[in-house]
Amino acid sequence: MIEHRPSPRLNRYALVAATLLAIVAAIMFATLSGCGGGSASSDDSDAGPDPAVVVMAVSGARVTIAPVRQELRLLGTTVARRHVMLRAPAAGRISGFDLRIGDPVRKGQTVARVLNREVEAAASGLAVAQSIDRAEAPALAAALKRNLPATAITVIAPEGGVVAQPLVSNGQMVADLDPLADLIDPGSVYVEAAVPVSELAAVRPGMRAVVASPIHPGLRLDARVAAISPSFSPGGATTPALIEFAGPERIAEVGAPAEVSVTTALIPAATVISSAALFEDAANGSYYVFVAGADGRAHRTTVAIGIRAGDRTQVVAGVSPGAIVITSGGYALADGLRVRVSL
Repeated sequence: MIEHRPSPRLNRYALVAATLLAIVAAIMFATLSGCGGGSASSDDSDAGPDPAVVVMAVSGARVTIAPVRQELRLLGTTVARRHVMLRAPAAGRISGFDLRIGDPVRKGQTVARVLNREVEAAASGLAVAQSIDRAEAPALAAALKRNLPATAITVIAPEGGVVAQPLVSNGQMVADLDPLADLIDPGSVYVEAAVPVSELAAVRPGMRAVVASPIHPGLRLDARVAAISPSFSPGGATTPALIEFAGPERIAEVGAPAEVSVTTALIPAATVISSAALFEDAANGSYYVFVAGADGRAHRTTVAIGIRAGDRTQVVAGVSPGAIVITSGGYALADGLRVRVSL
C-alpha cells in the first residue's frame, strides 16, 4: 500500500492563509466594537463628541448702549471777512516801512512816512547851494530842517490786524492812495467749505462742527455752521457753507486748507453694534446679524439700522442690549451653525 504525504510547500500555504484569516477576523471585531456593538460601547459613544458635528470658532461683541453721531466731512479754506488796507496819504517816497507777513499791527501805530517830492527837491537844491555859496548854505539847511517834519506825512494804521501782504518796499515812490499793506482781522477768519449738492439737505445753520488743518497738526477747533450760501459752484456740484469758530482758539491764517466735520445727527443713548457684525441682504435691501444664542448656535436675525458712524452702527429694532453678535466668519456663517464665541 502506497502512503501519500503532504508536500511541505502546501503546508506553508495553509499556514499563511490561516494567519490572514485570523487578522481579518480581529479587524472586523475591533470595527464592530468601535461602532457600538455592545451596551458599554454605546454608552461611551453617547458621552463623547460626535465627530460629524462642525463647531466654528468666531469672535463676538455685545450689543451696548452708547452715544453715536453721524458726521459729514467737508473740505474748505480759511477766509477773512474783514480786511484793512493801509494806503498812502499823499504822493511821495516811502520811508520807515518795515512790515512783514504775519506782523501784528496795533490801531494808531505809525507804520511808515511819506516824504513829499517837493521836500526831496528842496534837499537836492540845498546840496547844490552848498557847492555854490557855502555862506548861505547853513541858513538854507536850517530852514529845510524846520519844515521837514511838517512835510513828511505819517502813515497810521486805522485798525489793528495782522499783515497778510506788504505791497511796497521802503524807499519806493507811491502815488496818492496807493495800497501799502493788506491787514486782516484774525477775529474775522472763518472756513468756507464746499457742501456737495447730494448732502445739502443734511446741513443746517447752527450745527456743531470741528475744524482741523494741516498747518496746525493735531489741533481740533470747535466751530459751527453759520450760513449756507444760496449760490452754487460754477459746475453746480457744490455750494459754499460758512463755518465760524465757536471757541477762543482759531486759525488766524488766510487761505489755509481745512477739513470740517459737521455733526448732522447725534443720539446720546443708542443701541449700538459693531459694524463688522452687520450684513446686507441685497435681494430685498434689508440688514441682518448673527446672534450667538445660549444653545451654542448662530441665529440669523433681521435688524433695522439708524446712524452708521465708522466702526459702530445704531440698531433701532431686532436686537437688545446685552446680546452677543458675531463679528467674524463673514458669509461662511449660516443660521443654526454651531459656534464657539470669544469676546
